Amino acid sequence: MSLFRHPHLVRGIVHTAEGAFVIHRGVAELPEDVGDSLGWLRVDDDRQSPITARLSRPHHAEAEDERTDRT
Repeated sequence: MSLFRHPHLVRGIVHTAEGAFVIHRGVAELPEDVGDSLGWLRVDDDRQSPITARLSRPHHAEAEDERTDRT
């Protein structure tokens, strides 16, 4: 099983011939062959997207970066 990003849904349940899969925050856990056959993008666990990386940082670290950028 791997994580795949749905092309446009953020949450819900997708029914396929191989079963039903829950989508949460645009991502669903699917068997590799199912996700690949649907053409969904595989989510790489090792790399974070810039948006995810920014959201996962503590708020005070973000505020500190803004202060150093201004000086």
